Amino acid sequence: MRRALALATALSALATFFVLSTGSAAADDDLKSTPRSLKLEQFASPSGAWDFRDVILGTSITECPQAGMNTEPRPKDLDRREVDKAEKISDKGRDTRANTEYSCFPQDETALDTNPHDSDNIVAGANDYRLGWASSGFYVTRDGGDEWYDGWIPFPSLPNGDNLDAGGDPAIVFDRAGVVYYADINFNRTDDTNGVWVSRSTNGGFTWSRPCVVTSDTAPCGGPGDPRQPGDGTVTFTPENEATPPFGSSANFSVTFNDKEYIGAGPRPKSVDPHCYTPVLKTPLNPGDPGCPAANIGPDRIYVTWTRFTNPAGTPGFITDSKIVMSHSDDMGRSWSAQQVINGSAPFCTGSFAGGTACDDNQFSVPTVSPATGHLYVAFENFDTSDENQWLVVRSMDGGATFQGPFFVTTAYDVNMRLRPDCSARGAGRVHLTNSCFRAPMTGAIVADRRGGGFADDLYLVMSDNRNGTRDNTNTDVFLFKSLDGGSSWIGPARVNDDASTSPANRDCGRNPGGPEEGMQPACPPTTLESATGNDQWWPWVDINKHGDLNIVWKDRRLDHDSVAHEWPTSRHRPGNYLVWTWGANCKVRTSDAERCLAPGASVIPQPTAPVNPLVTDIPAGAGNNYVGDLRNFGISDVPSNYDYSFRAGLFAGDYEGVAVDDKRAHTLMTDARNGRSSGGPAGGATFPSQPGRNPACEQSDVFFDSWWPSGKASGQNSPSGSDSLFLVTPCPSDTKDHH
Repeated sequence: MRRALALATALSALATFFVLSTGSAAADDDLKSTPRSLKLEQFASPSGAWDFRDVILGTSITECPQAGMNTEPRPKDLDRREVDKAEKISDKGRDTRANTEYSCFPQDETALDTNPHDSDNIVAGANDYRLGWASSGFYVTRDGGDEWYDGWIPFPSLPNGDNLDAGGDPAIVFDRAGVVYYADINFNRTDDTNGVWVSRSTNGGFTWSRPCVVTSDTAPCGGPGDPRQPGDGTVTFTPENEATPPFGSSANFSVTFNDKEYIGAGPRPKSVDPHCYTPVLKTPLNPGDPGCPAANIGPDRIYVTWTRFTNPAGTPGFITDSKIVMSHSDDMGRSWSAQQVINGSAPFCTGSFAGGTACDDNQFSVPTVSPATGHLYVAFENFDTSDENQWLVVRSMDGGATFQGPFFVTTAYDVNMRLRPDCSARGAGRVHLTNSCFRAPMTGAIVADRRGGGFADDLYLVMSDNRNGTRDNTNTDVFLFKSLDGGSSWIGPARVNDDASTSPANRDCGRNPGGPEEGMQPACPPTTLESATGNDQWWPWVDINKHGDLNIVWKDRRLDHDSVAHEWPTSRHRPGNYLVWTWGANCKVRTSDAERCLAPGASVIPQPTAPVNPLVTDIPAGAGNNYVGDLRNFGISDVPSNYDYSFRAGLFAGDYEGVAVDDKRAHTLMTDARNGRSSGGPAGGATFPSQPGRNPACEQSDVFFDSWWPSGKASGQNSPSGSDSLFLVTPCPSDTKDHH
């Protein structure tokens, strides 16, 4: 059936702006009685940068923990604090902090890539809140990650002279010439103005072009003397759609919001010619034509995909679809082709268009380009289902002119994710994991093999879901799928994380899957350590180098077996499974087959001929669900993080992480809250805030960097430590209060 995304009629706060899949504050009892077809947690939903766009972070403190600030030379702050034990432990090890400011504000959602001409030049991005709201931060190193320089991507300029100073959802890619591109969303915090932009850097990420918006193909950028090409870097732009304030409040608005973009780059396929495009009409231009200098044509075609939330029917208060769209650039990000809807239709989708088979309710698209063929592949999560969601892939072999698919990869077993009133009381509006309230969408990633020959059509996709957990005891795991034929068919799954994980007796306990044939499921077993089937792993990303070293990173809670201390006691539902580490796994892909890196039980997944409607008992026993094959696991982060410290009462820690693998090293930039401290008081006070005047109260997440040999392993924490308990409830010491 076709679903609608309900919108509130005011944009004063996004917590009330979107009533989405993951945005219901309904109690569990309400969810248990909700029919399967009306499950709110299935809808596509906007990214964190937009979702929290009206959250203003503030603090009354000027000093906070700064572990990992090892970059030299740098000015030293006049720190009058007493450094606590958690900070002393956090400052050891190999993890390096990439954000070099002292602002005490969060960073999250990481992306990175390495320069193909200089492997020590790594450029990364993250949502950066040091201004007090979300903006797009960049982080660059020239020595492989020992020393970092950081700042913000220049804000896009609008025709009226305004700037879009709020942004996020970073995505980074180098082309073969060594030019690096930074894609992000930008928007106004006070109205509906929004869009997708790409900035480029030719000096390894230290300085960046500034995107501009024009209203006609003949309009200049910014006025006399502005050297930019009209429309430079503007992928898509949606202006405010109401003429008078209060903006965004009309009951008849028809907003288009462009969200959750990602970027890929690779050679143009054979017989595909490069073009420039006029900024508004998108008229194609040939190299050498006026407005298309031949010197601007790059060696690669740059692709950006994103989710376009729209309301084509103009229905008050509703967005009726969230399509995946694509645009490309041949002139190094200066001009962009007309946007093209690429998600398609299939017999296993239930959208209301295309005869009821449209796949038009989607989110989390990731593009990847084969360096050997130039073929483009895009993976995304689709919500046009009658129950569990699904991962799909489309491909283009002609530079994005036409697309084939979508092809079915796997069901995403995530309808049984948590959505509890104790988290809603803290302001949470998205599904989350046991013991926590930060939003935890089950995102994924795809990468094309970098080798030609027999590997030219090989693809690798990772995702996570809760097939091995329940509503009361989440046990999300990471799974790997592989295609040997360019995405037409997929082999899997293979569980990536090798910690103990088993299938629950009834993964749908505590909810009504929605149908008289199944009826109400019984309550889940008591939430004890004994009733748990494993700990959570989520937010995976994947990359591979030209030697076949496949590396995957994710967030992991396996080392927390039995902790009971908790920042927010009302959210505690079982011992352990609370603190967070970053983990990784790798495997050498030596041959183009299913023998390496996949589980022996993994098999070809048939392409469905009708909507997939898995019942409680439909998850295959074996078939790779509980087997990790040749994937060697290892800890990456040196110490744990407490995500209750990461963002405004522990509500947000990002939606994804990144990994980049070159011929020499594998690298990750990870969201890390080791420098965060208590927002609930020394005893984990049940009221918020129990330390008055702090908002956030010593809350801080940073972006930490680590690297390892692509076929080796990182030197992070691999077993529980007695010092882990220091991160459970670490109060903000009185010394950090302002001194007078």
